[in-house]
Amino acid sequence: MKGKSEEAAQAVQAPSVITQEMAENAEAVGLSKLVKEHLRDFSSVLGNVLATGDADAVHDLRVVTRRLQQVLSALAPSPGPKRVRRLRRTLRRVRRALGAWRNYDVILEAVTKRRKATRSPHKRAAWTLVREHLEKRRLDEMIRARRRLLDKDLSAFADRLETVITDLLQQAQPRDVERSVLARVEAAWRDWQAALSRAEQNCAVTTVHGLRIATKRLRYRVELARALGDEAAEPVLEWARDVQHELGDWHDHQVLQQLMAEALARPEVLLGAAEVVRVALAELERERRSAPATDSAIVRRTRPEDGRVLMERWPGWQTLSS
Repeated sequence: MKGKSEEAAQAVQAPSVITQEMAENAEAVGLSKLVKEHLRDFSSVLGNVLATGDADAVHDLRVVTRRLQQVLSALAPSPGPKRVRRLRRTLRRVRRALGAWRNYDVILEAVTKRRKATRSPHKRAAWTLVREHLEKRRLDEMIRARRRLLDKDLSAFADRLETVITDLLQQAQPRDVERSVLARVEAAWRDWQAALSRAEQNCAVTTVHGLRIATKRLRYRVELARALGDEAAEPVLEWARDVQHELGDWHDHQVLQQLMAEALARPEVLLGAAEVVRVALAELERERRSAPATDSAIVRRTRPEDGRVLMERWPGWQTLSS
């Protein structure tokens, strides 16, 4: 028979064991639910992109490929099984196939707003010239991107993706997944600080763009930690979203300027619409002054010190880094 002291000790320990098991079960259910949502979004949005070419759908498909990549990487850290590497590679290729298409959507929206905002018929004509060129380029890119997506047989890919993730979920331990997610956050944070250092030393377009990409990686890894139930990650996630927005606006201005220059440099335009080109060049110069390619202020607007403080206050990440 058990002594009273042993029974008492078990009675004390039981609730903590049960609580831990309940927490792990909740994490497993939360991860499974999250994966199902992402897979459903992927199939739904992919169909919308192929059927309608909707701009929001193009954006959403790029986002969900990032989220699914993060899930795969958390469930099977690098290098991971070959089948997982192939899936990650396909997700990346889908996103890249849509990159130029997405750029044209964003810049066309900006050009349309500028055209509507001016009362000058000369400026309106200048923005119309740019818009018509971008619409043609967007159509070409949309046809090219759709062809690439159809070549990949993505309906079968979605089924393979679901099968592999389901297998990985059955094998995964929630605590191991949590540690994997936080380890990837830590790696992304180191990469972000290195990208920031390069941008501070040389705020050229390439280095600031590198900081923007590093911000995206950090944001989506923190987002996964938050989606798995780590509420303390929310302040870091909000900061990363804000930084991504700042750098995204800067990037859109740079792309706008490059596409404007491309539209105006065509021989038939220079020879046949010289007056409109003159007005458009003045608009381009105004865009360049408002968002110069080399601007140290854009790096300061990332508020790096705020990011460091928020990371230090995040208990989950501190547990891993201590």
